[in-house]
Amino acid sequence: MLRRALPAAASIVGVAAVLRAVFGPWYLNYDARYAILWARDAWGGHLPEYEAGFAPTPKPLQSLVGSIGLPFGDVADDIMTWIVLLSLGALGYLVFRLGARLFESPWVGVVAALVVVTRPVILRDTLLAYQDIPFAALIVGAVLLEAGRPRRGVPVLAVLAVAGLLRPEAWVLAGLYWLYLWPVSDTRRRVLLALLVAVAPVLWALTDLIVTGDPLHSLHGTADLAEENERRRSLSQVPRWGAQYLGYTLREPLIAGVPVGLLFAWLYRRDRRSALPLAVAAAMLAVFAIGPIFGLPLIGRYVRTPAVLLALFYGLAVFGWMLLPRGSRARRAWTVVGALAALASVAFIPKQLDMVRGLDRRFELDGRLYADLRAAGNAAPVRRAFAACGALSTADHRPVPYIRWWLDGDPGTVGTIAKGASPLAELLLVPRDVANVRRFYRENFPRRTARPPAGWRTVYVNGSWRVFAAPACGAAARG
Repeated sequence: MLRRALPAAASIVGVAAVLRAVFGPWYLNYDARYAILWARDAWGGHLPEYEAGFAPTPKPLQSLVGSIGLPFGDVADDIMTWIVLLSLGALGYLVFRLGARLFESPWVGVVAALVVVTRPVILRDTLLAYQDIPFAALIVGAVLLEAGRPRRGVPVLAVLAVAGLLRPEAWVLAGLYWLYLWPVSDTRRRVLLALLVAVAPVLWALTDLIVTGDPLHSLHGTADLAEENERRRSLSQVPRWGAQYLGYTLREPLIAGVPVGLLFAWLYRRDRRSALPLAVAAAMLAVFAIGPIFGLPLIGRYVRTPAVLLALFYGLAVFGWMLLPRGSRARRAWTVVGALAALASVAFIPKQLDMVRGLDRRFELDGRLYADLRAAGNAAPVRRAFAACGALSTADHRPVPYIRWWLDGDPGTVGTIAKGASPLAELLLVPRDVANVRRFYRENFPRRTARPPAGWRTVYVNGSWRVFAAPACGAAARG
């Protein structure tokens, strides 16, 4: 056990440490910032502000994990990011183990793990601390448990229950797995397993009910937010955007290589083990496809986990020939195919490096904007005015959870006037019309709402943000 644990820990920490050394600065994505903010609300004796304007879908486990860093103040951001960085390391290790187990070749696992942890969009999601990375690790872990012992039962459902507190696709997988276990279970076991299947959706609905009075708030809120942000959510858009999102995740070498690996599996590995990751990926893509029926959006992050599972077949395309009899014509032919598949990734390295450099540049530029937002939240004039006037408005929704976090504001003290989401307070935070801010907002720069009423004065300004105050509030800012 120790001999296996040490390499696993080393690989997990190694991936996280490399990413931390290469990329910076750090800042949490919008959903993660809200999660940690809601955790602070709950521990402070408040109901989390799930119904704030443009608030994201609450994920119970994400807020629970966010609680870990709360005693450390602003370092909580780093703690949450480190958790997701380590989750990517765990994901890579689990993909390696799964590929090696399913296809009886460590090299298949090595290739699959390597491509997963180097996909630019997966790196982006990791560095922004999206919950999709630990979710993917949990799903791959559940598949690995099942691959090790078919119809294992409780351990697989337990992992899916944890994953189901991050994304609801795990509920569907748990339900399908329960049906798969039906023929080999007696009545008592079926009931016990059904209770385990129900844990995640029941807990999720219970938290929604306690906070909002609506047990289906997450469903309704996600659909409403998709409408407010004008996101894609039409069934007719599923084929195009499903394919594009998979392509954005896997990139060109894998787009060509995964079908080759699937063909190899069909010809030479037509068994339950090869079908397992494909079946899970298909079920998750089906959930993505039917989401618009319930008003849910089509978002690229929703297909990350199926893409990770499909990456296993790229490893099979590269090293599947090792599974064939020595000296056979098929082995010689597939050796050539594997070499071509590997060379495709080698040829893609320059473009991959350009994409990674672009990612680094984006983090640098966006990091300046968030650093300026943090400076605004910590500025003495702004804090004095906020304490005296009790509320602050933003020109659009993007800064809301960040500025409320840095101002130590309670629920209801920070809102946005965009689309009439909340009334105008006596303090107004607006983005400045400068190059880096325009790059960040693109066509969504809030020009109309970024203008204060007549008579309001600037109480604070930096490179990215300006804070205006009504006359009485402005006097409080001066101290």
